[in-house]
Amino acid sequence: MQEKSGDGYATLRMLLNEQRLNLEPVQAPEYLLDRHVRWVTVTEMVDPAPYLLGDELILTLGSAWPDPESPDIERFVRRIAGAGVSAVGIGLGLGHERVPQRMIDAASAQGLPLIAVPLTTSFREIGEFVVDYVLGDKYAAVQKTLQAHSELTEALTSRLGVEGLIGRLRRLIEVPVAVVDYWGGVIASQPASTIWEIEPIIEHRNSAVHGDVIAGSTVYPVVIADKRVAFVCTHGSGEAPELMRFAVSLVALELSRRQALQHGRRELIGQVLGDYVQGDLADHEAHRRLTRAGVDFRSANRVILARVNCQPRLLEDVPWNGDDFVPGQSGEYTVALVDDVIAMISSESVDVDELARSATRHLERLGETRIGIGGLYQGVAGLRLSWLEAQGAMSSGPSVGTGASMHLPRLMLASLKVPLQSIGDQILKVLLDYDAENDAQLVTTLKVYLECNCQSAEAAQSLFVHRNTLRYRLRLIEKLTGSDLNDFEVLVNFYLAVLALEMG
Repeated sequence: MQEKSGDGYATLRMLLNEQRLNLEPVQAPEYLLDRHVRWVTVTEMVDPAPYLLGDELILTLGSAWPDPESPDIERFVRRIAGAGVSAVGIGLGLGHERVPQRMIDAASAQGLPLIAVPLTTSFREIGEFVVDYVLGDKYAAVQKTLQAHSELTEALTSRLGVEGLIGRLRRLIEVPVAVVDYWGGVIASQPASTIWEIEPIIEHRNSAVHGDVIAGSTVYPVVIADKRVAFVCTHGSGEAPELMRFAVSLVALELSRRQALQHGRRELIGQVLGDYVQGDLADHEAHRRLTRAGVDFRSANRVILARVNCQPRLLEDVPWNGDDFVPGQSGEYTVALVDDVIAMISSESVDVDELARSATRHLERLGETRIGIGGLYQGVAGLRLSWLEAQGAMSSGPSVGTGASMHLPRLMLASLKVPLQSIGDQILKVLLDYDAENDAQLVTTLKVYLECNCQSAEAAQSLFVHRNTLRYRLRLIEKLTGSDLNDFEVLVNFYLAVLALEMG
């Protein structure tokens, strides 16, 4: 059984230890025995040096210099030594009965190992030994590589995803492995408890090349469409560069698949949501489609809208849409892309402030971001109301705004197919609820007051109440709604809300 050199090539030591070859070391110091023998060349030329590549074992019968004292022997040895051969062997029993002393002296002077080949061993046997070793070792290496590639591919195609792929890679290279996204989030790590120095990696994310060692981690950039989107990181793996390149390509393939699926899902949900808000989709159909998309209407939901000052195509690209805003265990939320607006539908279990902050941090990498937060409402109709609140907060508030009462004139000017009755009901909801509980007739009072051009005496007369009663009701309306009835814009909003309510 042949011993292995570990690098795919035979050595002079192996040849000398192979009993069936019966080779004799003539001038072979111990420190030269581990030279690689990549090939065997048989020659009877006086000067074969121009045709040599290096690391060969040169075998010759010495027929070019029948005289054992020929000075051509020294020139031959000097020339092949200069070509970088591993060793030289001379066959005995045909041209020379014993190794010429000139050859021994010349080999010693050049530091070139010299062996004797007995008549019973053919040059072909030596060549076959080296070829069998090299090809056999290479074949085993190729088989091992193909097996590793097959295992990694199987992990990916068996729906185990990045986590399964990284787990299989970790077993193959026997060191911790992780995939870290462009922004520093750990997509997958094996073992999960491994601590990774993320900040230094992110600091060098644009300059790191395949195999760079950063803060104890070897990093391999993952590139999709000429953009770096993630890094495969290992703790001290540099022994399998080709395997790592293949693994990185599989990670890129999986992240591309994820990105395509996620973007398609976000666009599909965005189409349904956009059509519903615009009034082009009935409540029951929107409920059916959004439920299939994962929106849970058994609890209240709210809409958070975000607009980024960037080219719209960036919203469709990696890496922004390759991951989530907050961890999945933080609650249920769905992300949709409606034209140039990012819409997040979140359940009441989600910390909306944390979601807004995280989304802002995430999207501000693309450009200036404004976010509006709508209120919590039940049912599919509540999504439309929450959307409109969030839209108003996003367009008129600070970088992150929370929706207050809706403003009908502004919504109508936005060219939306506004659901007037629903919005009118929402604007006047606090008054309607108060009237239902106290029979206070606040909505009727507001309607008559507006129809009388805000003239108190005329409104009191139409309502058949004292002017002080009218003033009390108007102050109560201001208190309940938080509005100023001396503000013309507030009066217009209330007037349209009353008309919308009547239309229902």
